[in-house]
Amino acid sequence: MPFGLWKHKYVSCGDGEKIRIAIMYQVASYWPTIESFYEACTEDAGVDVRIFYVRETSVETVQVVGSDGFLLERGIPFEVYSEYALRNFNPHAALYQPPYDVAYRNPDALSWHLREMGIRIVYIPYGIEIADTQDARWNHFHTLVVRNAWRIYTFSDAMREDYIKYCPNRHAVRAVGIPKFDSLSHRERITAPALKRAAAGRKIILWKMHFPKLIYEGIHQRQVTPELDEYIRFAEETEQYREFCFVVMPHPMFFSHTIDRKLSEKAKQLFGLLKDRENVLVDHADDYRISLYHADAVIIDRSAVMIEAGFLDVPVLYMKNADYEEPLTRAVKILTDSYEQGTGCDDIKNFLERFREQKLTAVTERIRKARHKFLPHGTGECGKRILADMKEGISGSESNVIRIIFFGAGYICAHYMDQLDIKNNKAFEIVCLSDNSSSKWGTRWCGIEVVPPNELKYTEADLIVVASDQYFMPIKKGLVYDLYLQEEKIIRLDVFSELYRKMKKEDNV
Repeated sequence: MPFGLWKHKYVSCGDGEKIRIAIMYQVASYWPTIESFYEACTEDAGVDVRIFYVRETSVETVQVVGSDGFLLERGIPFEVYSEYALRNFNPHAALYQPPYDVAYRNPDALSWHLREMGIRIVYIPYGIEIADTQDARWNHFHTLVVRNAWRIYTFSDAMREDYIKYCPNRHAVRAVGIPKFDSLSHRERITAPALKRAAAGRKIILWKMHFPKLIYEGIHQRQVTPELDEYIRFAEETEQYREFCFVVMPHPMFFSHTIDRKLSEKAKQLFGLLKDRENVLVDHADDYRISLYHADAVIIDRSAVMIEAGFLDVPVLYMKNADYEEPLTRAVKILTDSYEQGTGCDDIKNFLERFREQKLTAVTERIRKARHKFLPHGTGECGKRILADMKEGISGSESNVIRIIFFGAGYICAHYMDQLDIKNNKAFEIVCLSDNSSSKWGTRWCGIEVVPPNELKYTEADLIVVASDQYFMPIKKGLVYDLYLQEEKIIRLDVFSELYRKMKKEDNV
Protein backbone atom coordinates (compact mmCIF):
# COMPACT_ATOMS: atom_id res chain seq x y z
CA MET A 1 0.00 0.00 0.00
CA PRO A 2 1.44 3.43 -0.94
CA PHE A 3 1.47 4.88 2.58
CA GLY A 4 3.32 7.93 1.31
CA LEU A 5 0.02 9.42 0.14
CA TRP A 6 -0.91 10.16 3.75
CA LYS A 7 2.03 9.20 5.92
CA HIS A 8 5.67 10.08 5.35
CA LYS A 9 8.05 7.15 5.16
CA TYR A 10 11.36 8.09 6.74
CA VAL A 11 14.86 6.69 6.13
CA SER A 12 15.10 3.65 8.40
CA CYS A 13 17.89 3.00 10.88
CA GLY A 14 19.03 -0.59 11.31
CA ASP A 15 20.52 -2.16 14.43
CA GLY A 16 24.10 -1.03 14.95
CA GLU A 17 23.84 1.57 12.18
CA LYS A 18 25.17 5.06 12.84
CA ILE A 19 22.59 7.82 12.94
CA ARG A 20 23.32 10.28 10.15
CA ILE A 21 22.52 13.95 10.77
CA ALA A 22 22.88 16.77 8.23
CA ILE A 23 23.11 20.37 9.41
CA MET A 24 21.76 22.74 6.77
CA TYR A 25 24.01 25.69 7.61
CA GLN A 26 23.34 29.21 6.32
CA VAL A 27 23.69 31.91 9.00
CA ALA A 28 26.86 32.29 11.07
CA SER A 29 25.23 34.34 13.82
CA TYR A 30 22.85 31.44 14.47
CA TRP A 31 25.75 29.09 15.25
CA PRO A 32 25.34 29.36 19.08
CA THR A 33 21.84 27.93 18.60
CA ILE A 34 23.30 24.62 17.44
CA GLU A 35 26.88 24.65 18.74
CA SER A 36 26.50 22.35 21.75
CA PHE A 37 24.26 20.02 19.75
CA TYR A 38 26.92 19.78 17.03
CA GLU A 39 29.58 19.10 19.68
CA ALA A 40 27.41 16.37 21.22
CA CYS A 41 27.11 14.76 17.77
CA THR A 42 30.87 14.83 17.14
CA GLU A 43 31.54 13.25 20.55
CA ASP A 44 29.06 10.40 20.01
CA ALA A 45 30.55 7.36 18.28
CA GLY A 46 27.08 6.32 17.16
CA VAL A 47 26.46 9.51 15.18
CA ASP A 48 27.77 10.73 11.83
CA VAL A 49 27.16 14.47 11.53
CA ARG A 50 27.96 16.63 8.49
CA ILE A 51 27.54 20.33 7.84
CA PHE A 52 26.18 21.34 4.44
CA TYR A 53 26.65 25.02 3.63
CA VAL A 54 23.56 26.08 1.65
CA ARG A 55 25.37 28.73 -0.37
CA GLU A 56 22.77 29.35 -3.07
CA THR A 57 20.12 31.64 -1.63
CA SER A 58 16.65 32.78 -2.60
CA VAL A 59 15.59 36.37 -1.75
CA GLU A 60 17.25 36.96 1.64
CA THR A 61 21.02 37.13 1.20
CA VAL A 62 22.30 39.52 3.90
CA GLN A 63 22.76 36.86 6.58
CA VAL A 64 23.92 34.08 4.27
CA VAL A 65 26.60 35.44 1.92
CA GLY A 66 30.08 34.78 3.27
CA SER A 67 28.93 32.83 6.32
CA ASP A 68 31.24 29.97 5.33
CA GLY A 69 34.09 32.19 6.59
CA PHE A 70 32.89 31.59 10.15
CA LEU A 71 33.39 27.85 9.76
CA LEU A 72 36.72 28.25 7.98
CA GLU A 73 38.12 30.48 10.74
CA ARG A 74 37.23 27.90 13.36
CA GLY A 75 38.35 24.86 11.41
CA ILE A 76 34.85 23.34 11.40
CA PRO A 77 34.56 20.90 8.49
CA PHE A 78 31.77 21.41 5.96
CA GLU A 79 30.87 20.90 2.34
CA VAL A 80 28.84 23.05 -0.02
CA TYR A 81 25.31 21.76 -0.31
CA SER A 82 24.10 19.89 -3.35
CA GLU A 83 21.24 17.48 -3.59
CA TYR A 84 23.63 14.90 -5.01
CA ALA A 85 25.92 15.16 -1.96
CA LEU A 86 22.99 14.97 0.42
CA ARG A 87 21.54 11.90 -1.28
CA ASN A 88 24.91 10.19 -1.08
CA PHE A 89 25.00 10.90 2.67
CA ASN A 90 21.37 9.72 3.00
CA PRO A 91 20.77 11.33 6.41
CA HIS A 92 18.14 10.21 8.85
CA ALA A 93 17.59 13.83 9.93
CA ALA A 94 18.41 17.35 8.72
CA LEU A 95 18.60 20.33 11.06
CA TYR A 96 17.55 23.68 9.60
CA GLN A 97 18.56 27.18 10.71
CA PRO A 98 16.20 29.97 9.45
CA PRO A 99 12.60 28.70 9.42
CA TYR A 100 11.68 30.92 6.45
CA ASP A 101 12.07 28.30 3.76
CA VAL A 102 11.24 29.94 0.43
CA ALA A 103 12.82 33.29 1.39
CA TYR A 104 16.19 31.66 2.10
CA ARG A 105 16.40 28.55 -0.08
CA ASN A 106 16.00 27.33 -3.61
CA PRO A 107 13.73 24.37 -4.49
CA ASP A 108 16.38 21.65 -4.02
CA ALA A 109 17.03 22.69 -0.40
CA LEU A 110 13.47 23.30 0.82
CA SER A 111 12.48 21.37 3.92
CA TRP A 112 9.47 19.78 2.20
CA HIS A 113 11.74 18.52 -0.57
CA LEU A 114 14.03 16.83 1.96
CA ARG A 115 11.03 15.46 3.81
CA GLU A 116 9.81 13.90 0.57
CA MET A 117 13.24 12.24 0.37
CA GLY A 118 12.47 10.54 3.71
CA ILE A 119 14.61 12.86 5.82
CA ARG A 120 13.31 13.96 9.23
CA ILE A 121 13.30 17.74 9.52
CA VAL A 122 14.56 19.19 12.82
CA TYR A 123 14.24 22.81 13.89
CA ILE A 124 15.77 24.59 16.88
CA PRO A 125 14.59 28.23 17.10
CA TYR A 126 17.53 30.50 16.37
CA GLY A 127 16.00 33.11 18.64
CA ILE A 128 13.45 32.81 21.36
CA GLU A 129 9.74 32.97 20.77
CA ILE A 130 9.49 36.51 22.16
CA ALA A 131 6.41 38.38 20.98
CA ASP A 132 2.79 37.36 21.45
CA THR A 133 1.22 39.32 18.61
CA GLN A 134 -0.74 37.71 15.79
CA ASP A 135 2.12 38.57 13.42
CA ALA A 136 4.64 36.90 15.74
CA ARG A 137 2.52 33.79 16.14
CA TRP A 138 2.60 33.25 12.38
CA ASN A 139 6.39 33.61 12.44
CA HIS A 140 6.81 31.30 15.43
CA PHE A 141 4.31 28.58 14.65
CA HIS A 142 3.40 28.62 10.95
CA THR A 143 6.61 28.98 8.91
CA LEU A 144 7.21 26.18 6.44
CA VAL A 145 10.14 24.58 8.28
CA VAL A 146 8.08 24.50 11.48
CA ARG A 147 5.13 22.94 9.68
CA ASN A 148 7.33 20.33 8.01
CA ALA A 149 9.36 19.42 11.09
CA TRP A 150 9.60 15.98 12.65
CA ARG A 151 11.02 17.58 15.82
CA ILE A 152 10.87 21.17 17.12
CA TYR A 153 12.82 21.97 20.28
CA THR A 154 11.84 24.80 22.61
CA PHE A 155 13.23 26.16 25.86
CA SER A 156 10.47 25.64 28.43
CA ASP A 157 7.19 23.91 29.16
CA ALA A 158 5.50 27.33 29.24
CA MET A 159 6.55 27.91 25.64
CA ARG A 160 5.45 24.41 24.65
CA GLU A 161 1.96 25.32 25.84
CA ASP A 162 1.91 28.14 23.27
CA TYR A 163 2.94 25.67 20.56
CA ILE A 164 0.06 23.41 21.58
CA LYS A 165 -2.32 26.36 21.40
CA TYR A 166 -1.21 27.87 18.08
CA CYS A 167 1.05 25.52 16.10
CA PRO A 168 -0.49 23.09 13.58
CA ASN A 169 2.56 20.85 14.02
CA ARG A 170 2.29 20.88 17.83
CA HIS A 171 2.99 17.15 18.18
CA ALA A 172 6.56 17.64 16.96
CA VAL A 173 7.47 19.92 19.90
CA ARG A 174 9.76 18.87 22.76
CA ALA A 175 10.66 21.19 25.65
CA VAL A 176 14.22 20.13 26.49
CA GLY A 177 16.02 23.49 26.32
CA ILE A 178 17.93 25.41 23.68
CA PRO A 179 21.66 24.79 22.98
CA LYS A 180 22.42 28.52 22.87
CA PHE A 181 22.03 28.59 26.67
CA ASP A 182 24.64 25.86 27.18
CA SER A 183 27.64 28.15 26.69
CA LEU A 184 26.36 30.35 29.54
CA SER A 185 27.49 27.57 31.86
CA HIS A 186 31.12 28.03 30.77
CA ARG A 187 31.33 31.67 29.71
CA GLU A 188 35.04 31.73 30.47
CA ARG A 189 35.67 29.86 27.20
CA ILE A 190 34.46 32.89 25.20
CA THR A 191 37.45 35.21 25.38
CA ALA A 192 37.61 38.80 24.09
CA PRO A 193 41.21 40.07 23.99
CA ALA A 194 40.55 42.63 21.21
CA LEU A 195 37.49 43.99 23.03
CA LYS A 196 39.39 44.26 26.30
CA ARG A 197 42.20 46.16 24.59
CA ALA A 198 39.74 48.57 22.98
CA ALA A 199 37.92 49.12 26.27
CA ALA A 200 41.26 49.97 27.95
CA GLY A 201 39.92 49.39 31.45
CA ARG A 202 36.61 51.17 30.88
CA LYS A 203 33.27 49.57 31.75
CA ILE A 204 31.71 47.91 28.71
CA ILE A 205 28.12 48.87 27.88
CA LEU A 206 26.56 46.57 25.29
CA TRP A 207 23.93 48.37 23.21
CA LYS A 208 22.07 45.69 21.26
CA MET A 209 19.58 46.85 18.62
CA HIS A 210 17.01 44.92 16.67
CA PHE A 211 16.44 46.17 13.12
CA PRO A 212 13.48 48.62 12.89
CA LYS A 213 10.50 46.30 12.85
CA LEU A 214 6.99 47.08 11.65
CA ILE A 215 4.05 44.75 12.14
CA TYR A 216 0.38 44.83 11.27
CA GLU A 217 -2.17 44.72 14.06
CA GLY A 218 -5.35 44.21 12.10
CA ILE A 219 -5.21 46.95 9.45
CA HIS A 220 -2.95 49.19 11.54
CA GLN A 221 0.81 49.23 11.10
CA ARG A 222 2.83 49.43 14.30
CA GLN A 223 6.53 49.91 14.99
CA VAL A 224 7.46 47.49 17.77
CA THR A 225 11.08 48.61 18.17
CA PRO A 226 12.07 51.94 19.79
CA GLU A 227 11.93 55.09 17.69
CA LEU A 228 15.22 55.59 15.90
CA ASP A 229 14.99 59.32 16.61
CA GLU A 230 15.50 58.49 20.31
CA TYR A 231 18.53 56.35 19.52
CA ILE A 232 19.91 59.16 17.34
CA ARG A 233 19.45 61.61 20.23
CA PHE A 234 21.50 59.39 22.51
CA ALA A 235 24.14 58.70 19.84
CA GLU A 236 24.76 62.46 19.76
CA GLU A 237 25.49 62.40 23.51
CA THR A 238 27.68 59.30 23.86
CA GLU A 239 30.81 61.42 24.23
CA GLN A 240 29.47 62.63 27.59
CA TYR A 241 30.18 59.12 28.89
CA ARG A 242 33.87 58.74 28.04
CA GLU A 243 34.44 56.49 31.06
CA PHE A 244 32.34 53.84 29.25
CA CYS A 245 33.11 51.83 26.15
CA PHE A 246 29.88 51.39 24.18
CA VAL A 247 29.71 48.25 22.05
CA VAL A 248 26.90 48.74 19.55
CA MET A 249 25.59 45.48 18.11
CA PRO A 250 23.03 45.93 15.31
CA HIS A 251 20.90 43.09 14.00
CA PRO A 252 22.31 42.04 10.58
CA MET A 253 18.96 42.89 8.97
CA PHE A 254 19.45 46.54 9.99
CA PHE A 255 21.07 47.03 6.60
CA SER A 256 18.73 44.84 4.53
CA HIS A 257 16.92 46.29 1.51
CA THR A 258 13.71 44.77 2.87
CA ILE A 259 13.22 47.22 5.77
CA ASP A 260 11.06 50.35 5.47
CA ARG A 261 12.74 53.06 3.35
CA LYS A 262 12.27 55.91 5.85
CA LEU A 263 13.53 53.78 8.70
CA SER A 264 16.48 52.71 6.57
CA GLU A 265 17.50 56.36 6.10
CA LYS A 266 17.35 56.96 9.86
CA ALA A 267 19.41 53.81 10.44
CA LYS A 268 22.13 55.22 8.15
CA GLN A 269 22.06 58.49 10.08
CA LEU A 270 22.36 56.64 13.40
CA PHE A 271 25.38 54.61 12.39
CA GLY A 272 26.94 57.57 10.66
CA LEU A 273 27.01 59.26 14.07
CA LEU A 274 28.30 56.23 15.96
CA LYS A 275 31.15 55.22 13.69
CA ASP A 276 33.23 58.32 14.51
CA ARG A 277 32.87 58.20 18.31
CA GLU A 278 36.11 57.35 20.16
CA ASN A 279 34.26 55.42 22.90
CA VAL A 280 31.98 53.48 20.53
CA LEU A 281 32.69 50.16 18.80
CA VAL A 282 30.23 48.79 16.23
CA ASP A 283 30.26 45.01 16.50
CA HIS A 284 29.37 43.11 13.31
CA ALA A 285 30.99 39.86 14.48
CA ASP A 286 29.16 36.65 13.72
CA ASP A 287 29.49 35.44 17.32
CA TYR A 288 27.52 37.91 19.44
CA ARG A 289 28.63 36.16 22.63
CA ILE A 290 32.07 37.80 22.58
CA SER A 291 30.61 41.21 23.38
CA LEU A 292 27.61 39.95 25.34
CA TYR A 293 29.52 37.81 27.82
CA HIS A 294 31.97 40.62 28.65
CA ALA A 295 29.43 43.41 29.14
CA ASP A 296 29.21 45.22 32.47
CA ALA A 297 25.71 46.50 31.62
CA VAL A 298 23.29 45.92 28.75
CA ILE A 299 20.92 48.22 26.85
CA ILE A 300 18.69 46.13 24.63
CA ASP A 301 15.42 46.20 22.73
CA ARG A 302 13.37 43.27 21.47
CA SER A 303 15.89 40.60 20.54
CA ALA A 304 16.62 36.95 21.08
CA VAL A 305 19.71 38.10 22.96
CA MET A 306 17.55 39.90 25.51
CA ILE A 307 16.98 36.55 27.23
CA GLU A 308 20.65 35.63 27.49
CA ALA A 309 21.34 39.10 28.88
CA GLY A 310 19.40 38.04 31.97
CA PHE A 311 22.03 35.41 32.79
CA LEU A 312 25.04 37.73 33.02
CA ASP A 313 24.38 39.08 36.54
CA VAL A 314 24.62 42.65 35.25
CA PRO A 315 21.95 45.39 35.08
CA VAL A 316 19.81 45.38 31.93
CA LEU A 317 17.73 48.20 30.40
CA TYR A 318 14.94 46.98 28.12
CA MET A 319 13.99 49.61 25.49
CA LYS A 320 10.46 49.68 24.04
CA ASN A 321 8.47 51.82 21.66
CA ALA A 322 6.76 54.67 23.55
CA ASP A 323 3.54 54.39 21.51
CA TYR A 324 3.18 50.63 21.29
CA GLU A 325 4.26 48.06 23.87
CA GLU A 326 4.66 44.77 22.12
CA PRO A 327 2.92 41.91 23.95
CA LEU A 328 5.40 39.24 25.02
CA THR A 329 4.92 35.52 25.48
CA ARG A 330 4.26 34.47 29.05
CA ALA A 331 7.48 32.45 29.16
CA VAL A 332 9.59 35.50 28.26
CA LYS A 333 7.71 38.25 30.09
CA ILE A 334 8.62 36.80 33.51
CA LEU A 335 12.25 37.68 32.85
CA THR A 336 11.96 40.90 30.86
CA ASP A 337 9.64 42.46 33.45
CA SER A 338 12.55 42.28 35.89
CA TYR A 339 14.68 44.53 33.66
CA GLU A 340 14.72 48.31 33.89
CA GLN A 341 12.26 49.69 31.34
CA GLY A 342 12.77 52.60 28.93
CA THR A 343 11.50 54.18 25.73
CA GLY A 344 13.85 57.04 24.91
CA CYS A 345 17.16 58.85 25.22
CA ASP A 346 16.41 60.18 28.71
CA ASP A 347 15.80 56.65 30.02
CA ILE A 348 19.19 55.50 28.68
CA LYS A 349 20.92 58.48 30.33
CA ASN A 350 19.15 57.83 33.64
CA PHE A 351 20.19 54.16 33.51
CA LEU A 352 23.82 55.09 32.86
CA GLU A 353 23.86 57.70 35.63
CA ARG A 354 22.60 55.13 38.13
CA PHE A 355 25.11 52.58 36.83
CA ARG A 356 27.89 55.16 37.22
CA GLU A 357 26.82 55.69 40.85
CA GLN A 358 26.54 51.92 41.49
CA LYS A 359 22.84 52.14 42.24
CA LEU A 360 21.66 49.20 40.14
CA THR A 361 22.56 46.25 42.37
CA ALA A 362 18.88 45.79 43.28
CA VAL A 363 18.06 45.50 39.57
CA THR A 364 20.65 42.75 39.13
CA GLU A 365 19.24 40.82 42.07
CA ARG A 366 15.70 41.20 40.76
CA ILE A 367 16.79 39.77 37.41
CA ARG A 368 18.51 36.85 39.12
CA LYS A 369 15.33 35.90 41.01
CA ALA A 370 13.19 36.09 37.88
CA ARG A 371 15.68 33.97 35.97
CA HIS A 372 15.25 31.00 38.28
CA LYS A 373 11.54 30.95 37.43
CA PHE A 374 12.14 31.33 33.72
CA LEU A 375 14.58 28.71 32.47
CA PRO A 376 14.17 25.20 33.87
CA HIS A 377 16.58 23.69 31.34
CA GLY A 378 19.57 26.00 31.83
CA THR A 379 21.92 23.25 32.98
CA GLY A 380 24.46 23.33 30.16
CA GLU A 381 23.33 20.07 28.55
CA CYS A 382 20.51 21.10 26.21
CA GLY A 383 22.45 19.97 23.12
CA LYS A 384 22.95 16.50 24.62
CA ARG A 385 19.26 16.23 25.52
CA ILE A 386 18.24 17.10 21.98
CA LEU A 387 20.58 14.49 20.52
CA ALA A 388 19.31 11.85 22.95
CA ASP A 389 15.71 12.59 21.98
CA MET A 390 16.53 12.43 18.27
CA LYS A 391 18.42 9.14 18.64
CA GLU A 392 15.52 7.59 20.52
CA GLY A 393 13.02 8.75 17.90
CA ILE A 394 15.11 7.64 14.92
CA SER A 395 16.05 4.26 16.40
CA GLY A 396 12.52 3.52 17.63
CA SER A 397 10.13 1.53 15.52
CA GLU A 398 7.90 3.77 13.40
CA SER A 399 4.43 2.45 12.71
CA ASN A 400 3.07 2.49 9.17
CA VAL A 401 -0.49 2.41 10.47
CA ILE A 402 -2.44 5.45 9.23
CA ARG A 403 -4.30 7.13 12.08
CA ILE A 404 -7.65 8.65 11.11
CA ILE A 405 -10.19 10.96 12.75
CA PHE A 406 -13.66 11.14 11.24
CA PHE A 407 -15.34 14.51 11.76
CA GLY A 408 -19.12 14.33 11.78
CA ALA A 409 -20.46 11.54 14.00
CA GLY A 410 -23.64 10.80 12.07
CA TYR A 411 -25.27 8.30 9.77
CA ILE A 412 -23.14 9.26 6.75
CA CYS A 413 -19.99 8.54 8.76
CA ALA A 414 -21.40 5.19 9.96
CA HIS A 415 -22.49 4.21 6.44
CA TYR A 416 -19.12 4.92 4.84
CA MET A 417 -17.11 3.24 7.58
CA ASP A 418 -19.27 0.16 6.93
CA GLN A 419 -19.06 0.41 3.13
CA LEU A 420 -15.28 0.81 3.18
CA ASP A 421 -14.90 -1.81 5.94
CA ILE A 422 -12.19 0.43 7.34
CA LYS A 423 -12.53 -0.78 10.95
CA ASN A 424 -11.27 -4.21 9.87
CA ASN A 425 -8.33 -2.85 7.85
CA LYS A 426 -5.22 -3.29 10.00
CA ALA A 427 -3.37 -0.67 7.96
CA PHE A 428 -5.66 1.98 9.44
CA GLU A 429 -6.64 3.02 12.95
CA ILE A 430 -9.68 5.16 13.71
CA VAL A 431 -8.40 7.21 16.63
CA CYS A 432 -11.70 8.88 17.47
CA LEU A 433 -14.68 10.70 16.03
CA SER A 434 -15.45 14.38 16.53
CA ASP A 435 -18.47 16.58 16.04
CA ASN A 436 -19.59 20.18 16.60
CA SER A 437 -22.69 18.97 18.45
CA SER A 438 -21.96 19.06 22.19
CA SER A 439 -24.72 16.49 22.85
CA LYS A 440 -22.52 13.84 21.19
CA TRP A 441 -19.37 14.57 23.18
CA GLY A 442 -18.39 11.76 25.53
CA THR A 443 -20.67 9.25 23.78
CA ARG A 444 -19.69 6.39 21.47
CA TRP A 445 -20.80 6.14 17.85
CA CYS A 446 -20.24 2.85 16.03
CA GLY A 447 -18.23 1.83 19.10
CA ILE A 448 -15.81 4.79 18.74
CA GLU A 449 -15.48 7.68 21.20
CA VAL A 450 -16.78 11.09 20.10
CA VAL A 451 -14.62 13.99 21.37
CA PRO A 452 -15.05 17.79 21.26
CA PRO A 453 -13.22 19.51 18.37
CA ASN A 454 -10.88 21.25 20.81
CA GLU A 455 -9.57 17.81 21.90
CA LEU A 456 -8.16 17.29 18.40
CA LYS A 457 -5.28 19.64 19.27
CA TYR A 458 -4.00 16.96 21.63
CA THR A 459 -4.69 13.98 19.37
CA GLU A 460 -2.11 12.73 16.89
CA ALA A 461 -3.53 11.68 13.54
CA ASP A 462 -2.43 11.45 9.93
CA LEU A 463 -5.83 12.36 8.44
CA ILE A 464 -9.04 14.12 9.42
CA VAL A 465 -11.86 12.96 7.16
CA VAL A 466 -14.85 15.31 7.10
CA ALA A 467 -18.04 13.25 6.71
CA SER A 468 -20.27 16.02 5.40
CA ASP A 469 -21.23 17.40 1.99
CA GLN A 470 -22.55 20.90 2.51
CA TYR A 471 -20.61 21.77 5.68
CA PHE A 472 -17.13 20.74 4.57
CA MET A 473 -15.80 24.28 4.14
CA PRO A 474 -17.19 25.70 7.42
CA ILE A 475 -15.86 22.67 9.29
CA LYS A 476 -12.45 22.93 7.63
CA LYS A 477 -12.32 26.66 8.36
CA GLY A 478 -12.99 26.03 12.05
CA LEU A 479 -10.37 23.29 12.26
CA VAL A 480 -7.69 25.33 10.50
CA TYR A 481 -8.29 28.90 11.68
CA ASP A 482 -9.77 28.36 15.13
CA LEU A 483 -7.88 25.24 16.24
CA TYR A 484 -4.76 25.62 14.05
CA LEU A 485 -4.89 22.04 12.78
CA GLN A 486 -2.85 21.12 9.71
CA GLU A 487 -4.85 21.99 6.61
CA GLU A 488 -3.10 19.39 4.46
CA LYS A 489 -4.39 16.62 6.74
CA ILE A 490 -8.06 17.58 6.32
CA ILE A 491 -9.76 15.73 3.47
CA ARG A 492 -13.28 15.38 2.06
CA LEU A 493 -15.04 12.05 2.57
CA ASP A 494 -15.56 11.49 -1.17
CA VAL A 495 -11.87 12.09 -1.92
CA PHE A 496 -10.81 9.81 0.91
CA SER A 497 -13.25 7.11 -0.26
CA GLU A 498 -11.85 7.11 -3.80
CA LEU A 499 -8.21 7.08 -2.71
CA TYR A 500 -8.89 4.39 -0.12
CA ARG A 501 -10.60 2.12 -2.66
CA LYS A 502 -7.72 2.57 -5.12
CA MET A 503 -5.22 1.66 -2.43
CA LYS A 504 -7.15 -1.49 -1.53
CA LYS A 505 -7.38 -2.46 -5.21
CA GLU A 506 -3.62 -2.01 -5.66
CA ASP A 507 -3.03 -4.18 -2.61
CA ASN A 508 -5.19 -6.94 -3.98
CA VAL A 509 -3.28 -6.79 -7.26
